[in-house]
Amino acid sequence: MIVGKLRDIKRYKGLSKNIDTAIDFILNHDLLALPKGKTLIDGNDVYVNRDTYVARPLEECFFENHEHYLDLQIVLKGQELFGYTDITNPSIRVTTPYNTEKDVTKYSAENGVYFVLEEGFALVFHEDIHLAKAKVNDELVEKAVIKIKIEE
Repeated sequence: MIVGKLRDIKRYKGLSKNIDTAIDFILNHDLLALPKGKTLIDGNDVYVNRDTYVARPLEECFFENHEHYLDLQIVLKGQELFGYTDITNPSIRVTTPYNTEKDVTKYSAENGVYFVLEEGFALVFHEDIHLAKAKVNDELVEKAVIKIKIEE
């Protein structure tokens, strides 16, 4: 997992073609101005889901990972609690088996690391079991999640 401020995202160019496509889009577009919902960047290889919400209590959130896409989770305004644990954490338990349509497996986990994601990003890979949308306060969160197809 890579965590940072959006102003530094260009540091990560060169990791893969699809990550470069996502970074170029970020550098050349106002993500806050995107319509809510899905916007294609490069067909189904790279796309963004734009959302506005009040984050949920931690106990209503879940850990997850993806088989075919990386998540570039970007908090544009506001704050949310973000959780992380590695796929090798012995405490993780599958709570919802892999859903091929949504490309997600859901988990419960102990011993995770939590931090406040505030006007920054988290790039999560397959092995990064992550939890998003957890409440820090009652303010609105403006968020973009860029889905980046894993290149084989």
